[in-house]
Amino acid sequence: MLFDVGRLLHEEFLGVYRSAATHADGWEDAAVTAAHRVGERLRSAKVPVPQVVVALRSTDRKLTEAMLAAGGDARAVAAAGTTVSAELMASFCAVDDGLADAILAGDAPDSAAASYTVVAVRGALAEKVVSAFRQRGTVLLTSSGHLLLPVAEPASLAACRDVCQELGGEVWLCVAERPAARVPLARREVDEIDALVASLGRPPGVYRIDDVLFESAMMDTPEVRDELDTLVAPLLANPVLVDTVLALLEADGNRAVAVKKLFIHRSTIDYRLWQVEQLTGLSPVNPRDLAVLGMAISTGRANAWG
Repeated sequence: MLFDVGRLLHEEFLGVYRSAATHADGWEDAAVTAAHRVGERLRSAKVPVPQVVVALRSTDRKLTEAMLAAGGDARAVAAAGTTVSAELMASFCAVDDGLADAILAGDAPDSAAASYTVVAVRGALAEKVVSAFRQRGTVLLTSSGHLLLPVAEPASLAACRDVCQELGGEVWLCVAERPAARVPLARREVDEIDALVASLGRPPGVYRIDDVLFESAMMDTPEVRDELDTLVAPLLANPVLVDTVLALLEADGNRAVAVKKLFIHRSTIDYRLWQVEQLTGLSPVNPRDLAVLGMAISTGRANAWG
């Protein structure tokens, strides 16, 4: 059955926004009920996700403007919009239990999308991240905590950056795309990216394999990995020196920036870097040596965790 999505949303949610704007009791429950009812109806009608997202944003804008013009409470109206959007997308994007895990295992059914972007989440509750993604389209949550986005990587990268900005704080999202039948390879890739990003002390953000290409290649070479393990062993025994090297890496070799991050004096970081050179034979003030040290720390930590 064909119908006007925008009109449906306006009719169903007008009462919810009015109740929220006037602080009427029970508006939250009414919002959830209405959102689930609409979400299930849209899903049954197989309305495309982009069409739902566009209509939802347009309806929220129109209803918000109307409520504010009538003197409604701005915070309450915003809360109504957030609740309605999250609950509607949760209902609309509901899928059969086990589908996400089947796709992640490489057993994608015929109804699966052509390809998926796998997202590894760290630093935030998966539920919060899922809710943020659902306001932007379809997302599947697997039992392992990985997310599956049925969109190409360029679109998923943009969505991931938006989600990181929305959530703020310490959030790391690692992504990789593969055809539906090869999703397990994407999972292994994002797990590797996540391990490298964590061990290198990279700042919160969105990462793909290109961001750790050098480190990944080095880890896949046994001879180099063994050499790095030997090199970094005495350094890993001193967490203070490790943190100093990682701070310098994050500061792109700028000691003034690293000093502020570590809350230490310039002479202190100089002494620590001298110690690192004595232990490893590599000078952290040399960009090439600093990169090798970062790689050595990364492989050493990854092997310890593995």
